[in-house]
Amino acid sequence: MKHNLYSILSVLLLLVVWYAYALFIDNVFILPKPTQVFIELFDLLRNISTYTIILSSFQRLFIAITIASTLGIIFGLLAGGYRRIAAFLHPLVTTLRSLPVASIIVILLILSRDRTSAIYTITFLMIFPIIFESTKQGVLNIDTSIKQALDLEPHRRIKILRYIYLPLAFPYIKTGFLQSIGLGFKVLVMAEFIAQTDNSIGKTLYISSTSIYYETVFAWTIIIIVIVLMIERLIKKLRSH
Repeated sequence: MKHNLYSILSVLLLLVVWYAYALFIDNVFILPKPTQVFIELFDLLRNISTYTIILSSFQRLFIAITIASTLGIIFGLLAGGYRRIAAFLHPLVTTLRSLPVASIIVILLILSRDRTSAIYTITFLMIFPIIFESTKQGVLNIDTSIKQALDLEPHRRIKILRYIYLPLAFPYIKTGFLQSIGLGFKVLVMAEFIAQTDNSIGKTLYISSTSIYYETVFAWTIIIIVIVLMIERLIKKLRSH
């Protein structure tokens, strides 16, 4: 209860500072007042196209996460079960994890003529290392006695990875998957903004900013923040199960 009270007070303080600074500047083209932003926000929430845009972005996120999770789990299992494969993939995955998001977005957009496919690729490249490492660590952390017992069995290695290692590594995979959702959404919106993907949150932000409709930019920013908070809350609930 106290934590909720402090959170509300924090938000109220932020709104007061925002409103006071907006009054001081007194220029809607630089910083709109909170009242103007919330009016625009309610207008957006009453518009069906807002939800269409959000669903379109989430559809792209779902496709990217599905592909990244599938390949991340497959290669993660192989890397966890075979040292040579782990050594081969290590430089590639390390490079992907260390690349600045903005740089890889610009590079892929330069190399790719199809901006939509570039969006999927960018999101995939950010999510894949997380799923891969989680799966790999899940396999590596399986009890040694279980691995030794399996080595004595005549089963094929692929069947062991699929039917034994995969279920045992699932808690790690679940954690990696949940972590990737929030990051994937933020990367996707950034990529949409730079690529100006049609019918997307990113392009809506881009058009609003270039048209100097900053109250719309702030309103969409609030929507994005709420979506991210909802994702994080969902992740916490799923982790507890």
